[in-house]
Amino acid sequence: MAGPNPDPATRQLALLSLLGLSLIPGALVTVAFVLFAPFIESAGFPPLAALLVAIVVVLLPVELGVILRAGQGQRHRIRSVVRYRRPLPIRDWVWLVPVLIVAAFIGFGLSMAFEPNVIDALFGWLPDWFVRPIDLDRVTDYSREAWLVTLAAYLVLNGFVGPIVEELYFRGYLLPGMEWMGRWAPLVNVSLFSLYHFFSPWQLIGRILGFGPTVYAVRWKENVYPGMVVHCSLNTLGVILVGSQVLSRI
Repeated sequence: MAGPNPDPATRQLALLSLLGLSLIPGALVTVAFVLFAPFIESAGFPPLAALLVAIVVVLLPVELGVILRAGQGQRHRIRSVVRYRRPLPIRDWVWLVPVLIVAAFIGFGLSMAFEPNVIDALFGWLPDWFVRPIDLDRVTDYSREAWLVTLAAYLVLNGFVGPIVEELYFRGYLLPGMEWMGRWAPLVNVSLFSLYHFFSPWQLIGRILGFGPTVYAVRWKENVYPGMVVHCSLNTLGVILVGSQVLSRI
């Protein structure tokens, strides 16, 4: 008689499976972004809206679908897959999250010093709408109503829903399945997470520097929730900064 199914939270991922699970969702999102962009722009919306549509129709269902499938047969599918849920004392929340946010600012700040040169040297062949889905010099090409709808969706999807799902997927599901890599697991995880953003490859080093400390902290504390808070905080701040610049021009 067959034995019980292995606990999905302790299941380890083979290297090829890990590469596919990490990179295929990002590749699909990028393809969808490219395909949707002409139709979205012809409808009067900025290219950013095409990326948001790709997040809704590709990223969210694919990553949540993989998690739910991994937890198939379990009473609580998502909770059964996400191993890193060890309680975190309030005192750790108080100091850890601010430190990780500051570390992320430093990491992304350092990358901004060379990112424009990387774009010019390696990605200058890409169309402007791909490199700059929000082009502040072209804000007035779109109506105020189109921008308001786009920015509202941007806040919800990029500020909250997207980061939460990505953290569940990369740190909740994939990272525990990489324990066989030992101390290298967080570095490999954040590197694959950076590579998965095929729609902004020039930020590869920036994401590793910015999110690396958070990934190490998630594994150290065995708690995925600080990663969600840091990720949502950084993305929300970015949306607010960009959104304020757009709104000042329309």
